[in-house]
Amino acid sequence: MSLPQEDVTFVDEYAARTDAESRSAVIHAAIELLRQAQLEQEYAEAFAEWDGSEDAAFWDQFSGDGLTDEAR
Repeated sequence: MSLPQEDVTFVDEYAARTDAESRSAVIHAAIELLRQAQLEQEYAEAFAEWDGSEDAAFWDQFSGDGLTDEAR
């Protein structure tokens, strides 16, 4: 993998500040953050799609079935 020198410097500084074991550990952590961000976006899109569907409206009418207010 090739990185510009300023990125290598940043990775080294970050590793020193966080006691990361290596440059590779820093890069691995960055990749994990990218994966999480992508998954969050995919979940948001899936929920938005569900919320706008006819199925969601159908199932919402049953979401309270069998539940009682036990707080009284």
